[in-house]
Amino acid sequence: MRLPHIPGEWIDRSRPLAFSLEGKDYSGFAGDTVTSALWAAGVRTLGRSFKYHRRRGVLSAANHDINAMMQAGPALNLRADATPLAQGMALSPVNTFGALGSDAGRWLDRLSAFLPVGFYYKAFHGRRVFPLWERVFRRLTGLGRLDFSAPRVRTHKRYDFCDVLVVGAGPSGIAAALAAAEAGAEVVVADENARPGGSGLYQLAGDATSAQPIRDLLKAIAGQPRIRLRCGTLAAGYYADHWVPLVDAERMTKMRARSVVVATGAFEQPAVFRNND
Repeated sequence: MRLPHIPGEWIDRSRPLAFSLEGKDYSGFAGDTVTSALWAAGVRTLGRSFKYHRRRGVLSAANHDINAMMQAGPALNLRADATPLAQGMALSPVNTFGALGSDAGRWLDRLSAFLPVGFYYKAFHGRRVFPLWERVFRRLTGLGRLDFSAPRVRTHKRYDFCDVLVVGAGPSGIAAALAAAEAGAEVVVADENARPGGSGLYQLAGDATSAQPIRDLLKAIAGQPRIRLRCGTLAAGYYADHWVPLVDAERMTKMRARSVVVATGAFEQPAVFRNND
């Protein structure tokens, strides 16, 4: 069910990866995220909604999708839309009672008219039975299960410095980085995605040539010695005196910058829609 090959796609079709979901075997490619691999395999239910356990598919491909949350061994609450697929990954959904397709919690949807927003606080808060109901509600809306026997993982940290830190490697961020570097600044560009380019590589409106401007920008920064590009790196906060923790798969870098450019773009958050819980 894959779409045909297009130039510049992130997946490497010469490197298949085997993985499983709920014990069922699937195959994807290097460069896939969990979401893209499952969607290409024909899996349409990727999660269950938080409260009423309604079926949920794909909302995002940019780390904004809380509908498709997975657990891989002791790793909890992986966002499937942004988690890279790995060989042998054994996935299970969170917030389900049984399998995704036959979640026993789905009967809650039939009672939604009697379980409005905040009803449990109004009905049970302050009463002697609330501790009991609290445990029930936490169980119904839980996100993954802790494995207390899992080995403790220690990650490294390091310190780094730059004149300008640019958060976001889309068209605006790359342009800002080039301008700063050409003015003589030492620049670090961080982006949480596996590759740079941002919306410049996916908002093409069916015209592949519209990606050429961002490709030209990326080629320019590759030849700019004052710019360090770090993909797969999350800017996890923004603290006093331009102190920003940059977190990648191996370590946290405590980056101290003279100035920071936030070029993370914008995304729509459709918070109000039918059957949103």
